[in-house]
Amino acid sequence: MRNKLFILILPLLFLIGTGLFLLPQEKISVQEKRSLAVNSDISPSDLLNGTLSDNAEKILKDQFPGRDTVMTAYYRVKLLCGRPFNSGNIGIPYRYLSSNVIELDDGYLINDPLFADEDKLFTASSRGWNVSELKQQYPDTDVYVYFPTRIEETIADGTLYRETFKKQLVPGIRTAELNNTALEDHQKYFYRSDFHWNVQGAYHGYTDIIRMIAQDYDIGEPLPVSEEISFDYPFHGNISSQIGHLGKADHITDYKLSGIGAYTLTANGEVIDLSDSKRRYAAEGNHTQYSDYDLYFGNNYFERIFDFKQPERPNILIFADSYVNVLQEWLASHFNRTVILDLRTRPDDFSLEYYMKEYDIDLVLILEPYQDLYFNGNMFIPVY
Repeated sequence: MRNKLFILILPLLFLIGTGLFLLPQEKISVQEKRSLAVNSDISPSDLLNGTLSDNAEKILKDQFPGRDTVMTAYYRVKLLCGRPFNSGNIGIPYRYLSSNVIELDDGYLINDPLFADEDKLFTASSRGWNVSELKQQYPDTDVYVYFPTRIEETIADGTLYRETFKKQLVPGIRTAELNNTALEDHQKYFYRSDFHWNVQGAYHGYTDIIRMIAQDYDIGEPLPVSEEISFDYPFHGNISSQIGHLGKADHITDYKLSGIGAYTLTANGEVIDLSDSKRRYAAEGNHTQYSDYDLYFGNNYFERIFDFKQPERPNILIFADSYVNVLQEWLASHFNRTVILDLRTRPDDFSLEYYMKEYDIDLVLILEPYQDLYFNGNMFIPVY
């Protein structure tokens, strides 16, 4: 009897499995913001190198009927199992939604708080010394550091990391920081579900940076906001991706500033227009696997060069990650030429000396959130 049942079930499973490969397939999971495995991912070489069954299994998992419903249920159960609200030792109410996602008041999500860790503190100290090496190698170049403070840096032991970093800075390096010392500040300056600052935080940071540099250079005052732009499209950010993009949504916002003149912009050697991605998002919203933040504010290029043709003003080199994307045009409008480098994707033959000489750099700004500033080895500046 058991053998007969097996004989009946085996062809049925084969038919179901084969049918899944024949059904229409989705290429993108909008919920999970990622590409899905599809039939075209399989190639003849998979049979030769022994990966055919693994790739077929990925397709079956990604194309299973009702998959989005099952994944939503999975994440909802995961949220129900979150640890209860408590004050713990971080000083504000919170609860864990997953192993490294914490929910604060009103659905604001953050990563794990920063607790004292000897290895991480050493890395933060090393990065501070790395910035000092830059100043020592180019003593006639002014160096500035701006901290776009997230709440993770002000709760638990977070302040230790900035103190450790700053202790390594040699005299002559100016610093400034976003004043984010309470939950109300964080809710004002950052997205609810994303690691990036919102337009209010970015504008506050822009204002701080210009006023810091203006102590040494005649670069004008921060430009005023002429228009606020917002979209109704729901935006679930990169922190919420770890909980299936459930929870409260954000909305992309942007500012237009008065007084930004004409300029040219090249990214990795090609001329681009920052407004292209913004127009597409305004017209279509986001139906891709990419974050709304990246889709609207543009790609994270290794190299961006703004030329405002203002020879009476200095040239600036900015080391930054995607935080700069919101305010890059605002900052660049105060300088003659602005070179922005994202070292996460730097080429093997990168030469700091080339950029310093080729673009006659007068000052350097480091603008990175704590995860990249303190802990990301790829962001260390190859000074020599």
